Amino acid sequence: MGSHLLAPALVALAVLPDATPSDCPLVTATGYAAAVTSVMDALRTYEACIGASRGHSQCSAEFDELDGAHREFEDAAAEYRQACPLAPHELR
Repeated sequence: MGSHLLAPALVALAVLPDATPSDCPLVTATGYAAAVTSVMDALRTYEACIGASRGHSQCSAEFDELDGAHREFEDAAAEYRQACPLAPHELR
């Protein structure tokens, strides 16, 4: 996963709506929220490694963690879109 793939993932975090129990199964909304948190945490960890590395670390382990979190986010977002109705004006 390159940096060009990270930007769409971060945009997706803002595009999908907040779910409420009345319009989305709670387990789907909870899973999606956990995936979002996981990506954001992994991104912070990766960012901290890059900022502190001063060229001495490639931060591969941190990037692998971010990549895994992104894959989980993709799965959670797909499940969310299937299980939760979207308002007509929202992007799919």
